[in-house]
Amino acid sequence: MKKLSSKGTLLLAVSLILAGTLAGCGSKQGEPSETGTPAASAAAKLNPVTLKIMFPGDPPANWSEVKGELETRLSSSLHVKLNVVFIPWADVLQKRQVALSSAEDYDLIWDNNPVQNIAAGLYEPLDALIEKYGAEIKSTRSPQLLEANKVNGKLYAVPLEVNFIRPWTFVIRKDIREKLGVAPIKSYDELIKFMYTVKEKAPEITPFIPNGSEHVGVRLASMLDPKANLAPVLNYAGLYTKGNDGKVYNIFDDMDPNLMKNFEQNHKLYKDGIIAKDALLLKNAEFAKGKAAVTTFFDFGVSLSTRTALEKSVPGAAAEAFSLYDPNMKLSSTFKAGNYIAVPVVSKNKERAIQFVNWLNQKENYDLLAYGIKGKNWEDAGEGLYKPIKESPYAGIPFAWGWNSKLDRIDASMAEDVIKLNKWQRDPNNFTTDILSGFTFDPSPVSNEVAQLSNTNKELFEPIILGVQEPKEGLARFKEKAYANMKKIQVEYQKQLDAYLASKKK
Repeated sequence: MKKLSSKGTLLLAVSLILAGTLAGCGSKQGEPSETGTPAASAAAKLNPVTLKIMFPGDPPANWSEVKGELETRLSSSLHVKLNVVFIPWADVLQKRQVALSSAEDYDLIWDNNPVQNIAAGLYEPLDALIEKYGAEIKSTRSPQLLEANKVNGKLYAVPLEVNFIRPWTFVIRKDIREKLGVAPIKSYDELIKFMYTVKEKAPEITPFIPNGSEHVGVRLASMLDPKANLAPVLNYAGLYTKGNDGKVYNIFDDMDPNLMKNFEQNHKLYKDGIIAKDALLLKNAEFAKGKAAVTTFFDFGVSLSTRTALEKSVPGAAAEAFSLYDPNMKLSSTFKAGNYIAVPVVSKNKERAIQFVNWLNQKENYDLLAYGIKGKNWEDAGEGLYKPIKESPYAGIPFAWGWNSKLDRIDASMAEDVIKLNKWQRDPNNFTTDILSGFTFDPSPVSNEVAQLSNTNKELFEPIILGVQEPKEGLARFKEKAYANMKKIQVEYQKQLDAYLASKKK
């Protein structure tokens, strides 16, 4: 199980198919809590250590100053210094696997889906460490979140999540909408109409650049008919669930009409020049460059980093969000996290690593991590809210090492409806538990099929989802190459799911 050579195909397969895929009370500032970390007297006896940590992306603005303050606080409590290694998004999956397989000396690693690394025995089980050192880790996460993210009954990575659904939103150029005399968008039909108005009256800008197929495929179809409860399986490779019935479907034997309608509409948008001609290559980063009137993001509202980048690229530009979600919706949640922080088995500082993560889940420390220095980078805007200081913004990265819904604040400068949506999605009591909650698929029995389907998915299915390919013709070609592999995966997935559901009834 721990030999990488025997898991090579599995790691490659799962990494490929999950690549696009691609929540308390705190102690006083700088002081370890009595239950979560060693007491102050014990802390004084700790030997100084440097924790090496891998994060995705680039360092945020003002990072060196925030890191300095983090280390100042840590010097009087945990005696920890930080060696934070930022890996560009384009390289992080590959470099993470290289680091893990070569036993590089990392103490904490961000992972967006740790299943393959858990299967390979690369991450340390954390239950005992969290029980001893992780009081704040536990108190800032709901029982549903902690339980749903275990693998074979054990927690191998701390789940980092503030959302109990996987939100996404359309982000719109507000200045263009107002310039064209279009009223605020209230429905998907109005959004489509706005895109066509942009095409007609502002031809210098692309009406719509979606952030890849993940936003305009099953997720969009599901939001246009929430009662259908559609959800993708294995990153949009033609397998999906619906109706919370414990069954997995494939698009060739059971094409849901919502999906087909969505494929056809996207193709019309592409033919009409609404969706970018290079939709297979372009992502939502183009929006901040001023290249698109509409894009999509995994979030509610418009993030500070997107707003800042857009205003810098296009003076006078402004962005706003439109979501298909409604707080009155009755939705289910698997309570699966979208991000995790894990301790590699090779770490020589496992206890201190978990003490540090626990320290980050104390309110004053979390505020520093997430929003920067109070009074310089942000201001308190009331319970659960903050206001970024525009002259010195700090777009923190709590999603990669501390994210939780009890301490995370909402940007008070966002629209009232966006704040309401964010509060709604952060309360686990607003959602029923999905039948798939706690289920983890082991792809090793069909690893070859998963790898082949991943390649075929990118080549033949993504062009259908993004509207580049006529649906019926494209699906015929996709079926010819993908059906056999898809069916084998479906059967194995259903077999494992049935066994999991049966075990819950005992």
